[in-house]
Amino acid sequence: MFTDSGVTGALLRELRTIAGIGLRRMARRTCFTSGYLSLIETGQRPVTAGILEAYRSVLSDPVLGLESVDLERLGATVGDPSRAGRAGLEDISAILDLTRHLEDVVGAAAIVQLVRGMDATARTLARHRAGGTASAGLASEVARYRGWLEHATDRAHTADRVLGDAARLAEDGNDPSQLAHAYSFRAYTARHNGDLQRAVDLTDAAIAVTRAHPILGVYDRYQRAELLALQGDRRRAARSLHHTDAAATATEGVELPAFGYWYTPGFWGLERGIVLAAMGRIPDAIREAENGYAALPKDHKGTDWACSMLARIDPQMSL
Repeated sequence: MFTDSGVTGALLRELRTIAGIGLRRMARRTCFTSGYLSLIETGQRPVTAGILEAYRSVLSDPVLGLESVDLERLGATVGDPSRAGRAGLEDISAILDLTRHLEDVVGAAAIVQLVRGMDATARTLARHRAGGTASAGLASEVARYRGWLEHATDRAHTADRVLGDAARLAEDGNDPSQLAHAYSFRAYTARHNGDLQRAVDLTDAAIAVTRAHPILGVYDRYQRAELLALQGDRRRAARSLHHTDAAATATEGVELPAFGYWYTPGFWGLERGIVLAAMGRIPDAIREAENGYAALPKDHKGTDWACSMLARIDPQMSL
């Protein structure tokens, strides 16, 4: 029996990937062969009602984090974003959250193409105001994440363009947290592209956004301290670092947003190390970085971004 649910084999493949389930494991759990499922996922065989139910049964496991996602509703949202409602936004948001955590395991290159597709869907949702103005905030969040992935996979020009779009979408959705985060990420890419003054201007713009989540301001102030040090103003950098450490301490216990789950005390230790390294205080920087890395949650250790932060402090600390 065929289904007109709108769920495609490609969508089933993406959901399986996001859930962290290999094709062979899915075959074992559904009793279909991996070869047959591969034909389904690549569009060479149709998605039948039986296949849809089999995938639903596996993906609804609460351990995987997709139990709130309705496959038919998601298929309809992807197929025709203009008709989606608030629940469709929630599906995309849940998938985005899982994808960010998947990146921590498999790296940016493995998921950037998937997120490009998610970005296109989210922008269409925003254009049609699906689910209200929240669609623009979600589109901003997806675009910002895509911008990070483009940067992480060495597509600097694309990253800057997409992050600029993220800021405009946040303004359209009147979402201060997404706006501040978009400015912050764009400043980060500018700093890594060697444009320090532009990085300073964008960081200041991020700090100036009112009503954003307080944890975002902590990161921006660490970034500002590093930029001051790189510009040779070590006195102001040291003063800024002192005040930012106090701000980081003040946010301990604050619930982290899903779009900033990595902003933990261990992460701040790595940030302190980066600032101290920029100030030329390498032994202090290494000590802070080692302590910060030790304090990271287990799932954050070994991630590309954590290793990249260590390498910025001392290239010998990480590959």
